[in-house]
Amino acid sequence: MVKKIIAEKDLKALNKPFELDMYFEDTLKESVEFIERNQLFDVSLWKKFVDVFRAKDDGRGDWFVSWRSEYWGKMMRGASMVLRYTKNKELYRIIKSSVLDLLSCRDELGRISGYSKEQEFNAWDLWGRKYVMLGMMYFMEICEDENLNGRIVEAMCKHADYIIDHVGPDKLDIRRCSKHWEGLNSCSILEPMVRLYRLTGEKRYFEFAEYIISTGFILSADLIELAYNNVSPHDYPVVKAYEMMSCFEGLLQFYYITGIEKYKTALINFGKNIIKTELSVIGCSGCTHELFDHTSIRQTQTDYKGIVQETCVTVTWMKFASQMLELSGCSDYADRIEQSFYNAYRGSFNTLRVPVVDHRYSEKLGIFAQILPFDSYAPLVSDTRGRQTGGFNILLDNTFYGCCACIGAAGAGVIPEIALMNKKDGIVFNYYEKGSINALTPGGAALKIDVDTAYPYDGTVKFTLALEKSEKFDIFFRIPAWCDKATVTYNKKSLDFAPGYARISELWESGAEIVLEMPMSVKKVLPPEDAVNSDIFAAYTYGPLVLAADKRISDPDGIFDAVCDENGCVEAKEVLCPEIREAHICFEIALGSGEKARLIDYASAGKTWNEESRCAAWLRIK
Repeated sequence: MVKKIIAEKDLKALNKPFELDMYFEDTLKESVEFIERNQLFDVSLWKKFVDVFRAKDDGRGDWFVSWRSEYWGKMMRGASMVLRYTKNKELYRIIKSSVLDLLSCRDELGRISGYSKEQEFNAWDLWGRKYVMLGMMYFMEICEDENLNGRIVEAMCKHADYIIDHVGPDKLDIRRCSKHWEGLNSCSILEPMVRLYRLTGEKRYFEFAEYIISTGFILSADLIELAYNNVSPHDYPVVKAYEMMSCFEGLLQFYYITGIEKYKTALINFGKNIIKTELSVIGCSGCTHELFDHTSIRQTQTDYKGIVQETCVTVTWMKFASQMLELSGCSDYADRIEQSFYNAYRGSFNTLRVPVVDHRYSEKLGIFAQILPFDSYAPLVSDTRGRQTGGFNILLDNTFYGCCACIGAAGAGVIPEIALMNKKDGIVFNYYEKGSINALTPGGAALKIDVDTAYPYDGTVKFTLALEKSEKFDIFFRIPAWCDKATVTYNKKSLDFAPGYARISELWESGAEIVLEMPMSVKKVLPPEDAVNSDIFAAYTYGPLVLAADKRISDPDGIFDAVCDENGCVEAKEVLCPEIREAHICFEIALGSGEKARLIDYASAGKTWNEESRCAAWLRIK
């Protein structure tokens, strides 16, 4: 029997206000404009992704075409998230046209799949169908055409019904609809199935979601039970990070429907264990391939030469963390989103537009170099960027694309969703950049907040409130984990706060000013004591930014034994960096050897994608 739907407001610690109107001037603006210019405005790219569904040959057995059907939905989800923030009419026109184009690819059975009927329900077929549904559903959230939304729901129902007719109890085991990761990728279709139930109220979608949950997501164990019992993800039988978080995103949506406390406990445990054991200094997981592998202790290893720190994992973590922030109200998630955004995520941007050739396949398959907007993997110890194209697949015109390039836009889309959130009797600031936000007070009155700051390059943030009328309510300011002590000054009062949320309760008048001071200094960060090579490496940070060595100014294989105390590096000053025009910030630090070295923000390091800018976040101190 379908369980009673519980109001989400009764389940979430934080709730996003509806349709916030906000604008930020610095790194978010830079990120969004880069993504729009280099990806989302490319009409030909949208067409290439749709053509995959017309060809229907993803299942022919060639690995280099097997998951192309994920591309459209991944990019549509990210585009819709970005558009909710920018409200760009040209982007809306482009993606609406692409939605209509994809709807025209339905076959007589209602399928929208890159796989033919003869090849369906294996490999990455359900994974691709999942992304069709998610792309459509995220678009519906910003779609201005109710008639089109109705057509989408009708198409998604037929699309889902075909799956339910063939997969489930006494039919195909969903975990055997893929030979990869024990079916983890196929089970991640849970999220759009739950969303479809919420859109339609149709019992069959709820029951199919229940069925997926009953499988535990893989063949050899029940991952929900393992999470409930507080087992760390790296100890699961299957440890593929991206697909696993996608499954737990679906479980979170199911919890919002049912309110089953066991699932909330499993989610809380899963999220906390990722934070505790699976995140690197730059905010990503996976130091052996794309896996949960106890990243916190492996991030300083030097003997593994494979791919690490996948961009798909970074973005999926940011998305999952934003949902866990809403559920739990725990500032740790906002801290970690900030860490990922400013370091691993922005570091993946191909800002110098370097053409890439994946040498694993280029000669064999006869393809040429091209420019992708995002890098797929990020170095931690000394290495280069641009080493491989994650999720490499060839499109019908013999160009190629990758999974990380497709998911990239969603990372920028996460930030406006968490920037300002609601809490009972108050509002919550999670993101600090220069700009303005139009919102509502808890009492429903219009509120405009102007934010003046140079954050993340400076720790002073000034807020000016413009209120429709005076009102008493709480304002919560996130004090980041990197900040030992912050000071909030308002109405001639000054209070100090430790990391977490600083709560200010006041009768606010229009014109009120609040100043948040978060002192920044260059700090030495040591690896966990049980980490590999913990005695020979350190990282240097400045506020939320990880600093990196870049071969253009400092040898990343050198020794960086900076002289530091509990307040930070004894001698570190901000300097110019004419050799690296893309650097946002550069520090010269004094080393114990008597020499000096320059470090730049990690997001700007390594951007030539070759040995010229070899870089590292973890630096040798011995």
